[in-house]
Amino acid sequence: MCEFDFSTVQPACVGVNLFFWLLLPVGIITFFLISRRHSKKQEEVKQRFLEKEEAANAVRKKDIDPELYFTPNLSALPPIPQGDPHQVERSAKRTMIRFPRPLTNLELKMQYGMAQMDIIAQYEENFIEHLKSLTKWGSEIAEKSPHDAATILQTVVEMGGEFRDAYKNLADICANDSEKLNALYARAEENHFSDPSIKRQILDYINEARAKGSAP
Repeated sequence: MCEFDFSTVQPACVGVNLFFWLLLPVGIITFFLISRRHSKKQEEVKQRFLEKEEAANAVRKKDIDPELYFTPNLSALPPIPQGDPHQVERSAKRTMIRFPRPLTNLELKMQYGMAQMDIIAQYEENFIEHLKSLTKWGSEIAEKSPHDAATILQTVVEMGGEFRDAYKNLADICANDSEKLNALYARAEENHFSDPSIKRQILDYINEARAKGSAP
């Protein structure tokens, strides 16, 4: 029968157990201190945000900068179809504003006051709806009238539109023109997108169009 002498391993086991129990309180204390420090930082960030919000909400109403108002130049576009099926003319008549860069609600309140937030949101929405109308129009005629479609969709891109169809249809139209595709890619990189994944999809699509155009 094989006999096992526990006396030869017992001291080692005791040493390991002792080491573990000595380290356990240190680990618990360290975890507690790190968690407490993290919670304190979060609380400080939250407090600073609330203070800024309170200050922004107290800002008095200020006039919107005149240069922010945007008036579409419909004369630079192809003739609008009879009946205005895409509501291009109708959307162009609405008051709209276009900011040179995206602003947070906090920044808007600090600049123009809480009382202006609803009207700013409406004017921004009018601008987006106008670009959406142009995108629908340009995308619909892309195959039959590529030149006119390019003019319309280029306007959307230059105005910072975030619509995938505008970039994709424009990339298809310019598929054999590497210079225009490079310019489109640069513009897409420059423009702001509220959803980064959409921007990535657009850049990938333009890259594919460039690869196809350079293929023998």
